Amino acid sequence: MTITLARIDDRVIHGQTTTRWTKARPVQGILVVGDDIAKDELRKKVLKAAAGNLKLGVYTVEQSKESVSKGKESKKDFFLISNSPQTFAEMVRLGIDFGKKLNVGPMNTRAGAKVLGRTVAIDEKDYEAFEYMEQQGIEIGFQLLPDDESKTWKSLKAKYDSM
Repeated sequence: MTITLARIDDRVIHGQTTTRWTKARPVQGILVVGDDIAKDELRKKVLKAAAGNLKLGVYTVEQSKESVSKGKESKKDFFLISNSPQTFAEMVRLGIDFGKKLNVGPMNTRAGAKVLGRTVAIDEKDYEAFEYMEQQGIEIGFQLLPDDESKTWKSLKAKYDSM
């Protein structure tokens, strides 16, 4: 098994995930990690519906230590998705191996965030999480759709720093 896509997406699972990304990367299931998501029963039901025929697991960061490991031992391919860079940074701190590439999709405008481009707005906590992960050898690429050009953390960091 492989994690064929590790992705941050503030909407988690939606049409672009299930139609565009699943065509670009092999996948039989989606592992969603986020303490806030795992505690929200209604949101979990919505995500299950959005996942369609794909196997879905929703986990806290703590539970992801076991679930990502089990997923990697499985014969299936998985997407690993969270709505927050802090969640992925915490997984890195815990030694969870999701690969060396992290794809960043939509992170839309919210209070305290600097808008760096179409569908990319980050705040100081996001910035710190991306910095930490890059220092740990994670390659971070900002890419809304599979056929879009990927922008590097270095380029978006420079834009953030100049604001």
